[in-house]
Amino acid sequence: MSVNGVQTVIIHAVGDTSPRRIEYGEPVESLFTMVADKIKEADIALCQLERTFSTKGALQYRAHSTWHSRVHPDNVKSLMYAGFHLVTNASNHTYDYGPESLLESIEVLRAHGIEVIGVGSNLEEARRPAILERKGTKVAFLDYNSVLPDEYEAREDKPGCAPIKVATYYEAQEYQAGTPPRVITIPREDDVLAMEEDIRRAREKADVVVVSFHWGIHFIPAAIAMYQREVAHVAIDAGVDLILGHHPHELKGIEVYRGKAIFYSMGNFAFDSPLSVRMAREEVDPKKNLYKYKVDPEYAELYAWPAQCRKSMIVKCRISNKRIEKLSFLPVLINTKAQPALVSREDEFQEALSYIREISLSQGLNTEFSTEKGEIVIAA
Repeated sequence: MSVNGVQTVIIHAVGDTSPRRIEYGEPVESLFTMVADKIKEADIALCQLERTFSTKGALQYRAHSTWHSRVHPDNVKSLMYAGFHLVTNASNHTYDYGPESLLESIEVLRAHGIEVIGVGSNLEEARRPAILERKGTKVAFLDYNSVLPDEYEAREDKPGCAPIKVATYYEAQEYQAGTPPRVITIPREDDVLAMEEDIRRAREKADVVVVSFHWGIHFIPAAIAMYQREVAHVAIDAGVDLILGHHPHELKGIEVYRGKAIFYSMGNFAFDSPLSVRMAREEVDPKKNLYKYKVDPEYAELYAWPAQCRKSMIVKCRISNKRIEKLSFLPVLINTKAQPALVSREDEFQEALSYIREISLSQGLNTEFSTEKGEIVIAA
């Protein structure tokens, strides 16, 4: 796109994505059929991939016993159909089937023209940015994970993901026993310092730096952990222009810090997850349901998530003159077939605007929003 002779680069980014249409015997394009045209309007399109495309490996002892994080490699064709150029892959499921599965998945993605970041055959590779050039503008992408089981992190001679580990402490807020504690979360200093180094190096090579974090609190609406704001602010102070968060499986608030936007969670986007597969997980097992959420029977066949997990977004970043000129998002709703679709009615659009304002304000994020031609614009 060129406006008044200025080359404009558009980035579209979405949250947690988990294609497994091959296992259903359905066409690979069916998951993204309602949004592919919109995604393809971008010069760079990226998603958070919650799976490995592999037939190799063995279920690790820390993984959920029936979890389906490894899917047939042909499912990569769903991402190709949607038009994604890049996936962030550092997550709490990166290593569910061990190193063989992870390494095969990286190979499959790159063989099909999709770059992958946040994971690698060692820590150096997992921390390495992807630098994509469009119309003379270079954009660097980095990816980190803060919700990782032990041994999922990459090391000098071990595959895995780029970590920012976090310690959790509980502090009594008053003298009465049994009252809710204050939850204190502290990121590991060495990991934060390593992230700062990665950002500074990327800044030297690129015009715009985007960082992705798999982090946060799932199934508790709006809640943002203490460490997230600390890490996000450190990243921006080090030179990041945009932060994209995921993992909570629902939308979280948006913050503007020093003129840079932090999307604490973009929510689920295209997440095949039938109740028949999820039943062994503690969140939906009635005997172990820590978060006490209910699955609507109408959605159970293909999208077994709580109601708040149906709200989603496509983040739209417009870059002109080698800097971010405008940030917005397009509201999305997920249907009973796990398919994301742009909202089509005015009441749905206004509900999306009200919701993002509400959850942002509830966390003390006094972000200003406006609307423009079907987009919700973030005032930076």
